[in-house]
Amino acid sequence: MSIYEIMELPTAARIDRVVPKKQFYDNGELSSADKKLFDHVEKIYWRYALKTENSFIQPYRDEEKDYPEIEVLEVNLRAEKQLKRLAEVIIHAIPYPMLLFFILGDKRRLYMGKLRQSQADSERMTLVATEDTDWRSEDDDFWPEMSLRKMPGANFCQLYESWFDAISKSHLAAMSVDTEAMSGDEAREKLQRIMAIEQEMNKLRKQMKAESQFNRKMELNTRLQKMKREMKKITTQGSREQ
Repeated sequence: MSIYEIMELPTAARIDRVVPKKQFYDNGELSSADKKLFDHVEKIYWRYALKTENSFIQPYRDEEKDYPEIEVLEVNLRAEKQLKRLAEVIIHAIPYPMLLFFILGDKRRLYMGKLRQSQADSERMTLVATEDTDWRSEDDDFWPEMSLRKMPGANFCQLYESWFDAISKSHLAAMSVDTEAMSGDEAREKLQRIMAIEQEMNKLRKQMKAESQFNRKMELNTRLQKMKREMKKITTQGSREQ
């Protein structure tokens, strides 16, 4: 069973069309460095186009967002090189909300990007946030949780943001953090705090290793233990902070 079948995407929305890499060169306004990213791409497929007529999900539009449909693209890779930048280039080049799957051997990775209407140019969309699943096997338990039937989907905006939030919460779930009552924004805020603490802890460890004075080393260790306690508090407390 393919990953798309596991996610229960409607068969009526399936396209399976090859997308020439040249299309991104012509329409993406790419730098020479960005164009070279496609040297690591074997082939790009347009797998699905979720529209109202094949999914019964309604479009959504307001002053900032425009979700007329959702595209599903698949990029088969030769090698993993600057993947985040490649994802940004592809997502920005196609002005529709997108599920962007990267395939490398037996691994799968999903990127998503939130687009907003540019304030400077109403005809252009701005990429304001990205999220990704990390590499997972096709039989990973995460993919059934992304099933279309499990996602709130009164309209394409709600559906897309539900998928986006599910990815954010999955990163915390991997740390054994309870995310059941947590919103996507809360999950991302907590993840940012965890990343900031991890960076500070790594910095303190390097300083301790280089420090020769005992008293200074003890001071750094005290700060490190404080960071560890804060990390434990964040990862073990309930979903909603008091």
